[in-house]
Amino acid sequence: MFKGFRPCFTIASVLALIWSTQGVSAQSGLGRSFSPRTVRVGFGGGISVPRSDYRDALKNGVNGEGFLLVDPPGPFPPLRFNLSYQKFDFKEALAAGSNGDSQIFGGTGGFSVDLIRGPVRPYITAGVGAFNVKTSFEGPASSGDVSSTKFGIDGGAGLAVQIGRIDAFLEARIQNVYTERGVIDQKTIQLIPITFGIVF
Repeated sequence: MFKGFRPCFTIASVLALIWSTQGVSAQSGLGRSFSPRTVRVGFGGGISVPRSDYRDALKNGVNGEGFLLVDPPGPFPPLRFNLSYQKFDFKEALAAGSNGDSQIFGGTGGFSVDLIRGPVRPYITAGVGAFNVKTSFEGPASSGDVSSTKFGIDGGAGLAVQIGRIDAFLEARIQNVYTERGVIDQKTIQLIPITFGIVF
């Protein structure tokens, strides 16, 4: 019964840990952005790996994302606002002579915390938001799509490397989208997007 909520508890624990350590962060610089700029823009892309029941139905997919990093005043960690797109093709046809895919548009807001300061910085990120899941199919007799927007959580870790005035990053995140049973028989869509990109 509680299996689907374990990732939510994990991300909530990470956010609680971030909040509880802000007194230390203010003195040590932990969690603060290495860049002097208050607002930064990032773009990236890569592969997405479906998990759980989603893995049985879909091939590995592709992803793209754009995000804002906003460094607020005081001891608070940078805020991260993400827009993402992922696409997956079905492993097998839904019916004879048909094909289909699943596309996921996501918007999340949360935190991004540098674990150490310097030109090479491991970091963790966590957030919550909404995900629109659209499943499309096309066949000789009929075609159509099913779309719904659901609540989801997002968390992961990455490594940022400063290159002149920009950062290059590589990160892996875990996403849980809580949905009703639909074309693919599952209550929770689990994804692991692995993304490489740059931050200005």
